[in-house]
Amino acid sequence: LLDRIISDGLAEVRAAYTDPEDHHKRDGAIEGFEACRGKTPADLVTLWSEAEKSAEQIMRERREASDGDAKGYWRLRYKALQIEWTCNVVSVGLVNSGHPPLLAHLPTARGALKYAAIVNGAPTGAQDGDRL
Repeated sequence: LLDRIISDGLAEVRAAYTDPEDHHKRDGAIEGFEACRGKTPADLVTLWSEAEKSAEQIMRERREASDGDAKGYWRLRYKALQIEWTCNVVSVGLVNSGHPPLLAHLPTARGALKYAAIVNGAPTGAQDGDRL
């Protein structure tokens, strides 16, 4: 499950953020997915929490950010968002097995759609309204 979430996510962000103006978003999203490799559910929660804190810290430190600072913030936000997406899809499987979700606000309907597509064997990159 985790490998499929990551591989599908990487394919989507590489296709979605081809414009050089969006490379900071792409790079952050890739970093987020790659950070999830081989992680346990508890590790994913820790990773997400750390990524969120890093983005918040940059935001607080750079109230009057230059463009470079803003791109640094958004790179970290996209990293955190992809870790959260991974937690979302993993949470569907956990909830289906009678366990609590990884984060209190998860899973979402889109996470459930992605989980179903993976479990039902939909081909990589095809589907269901995924939006990272």
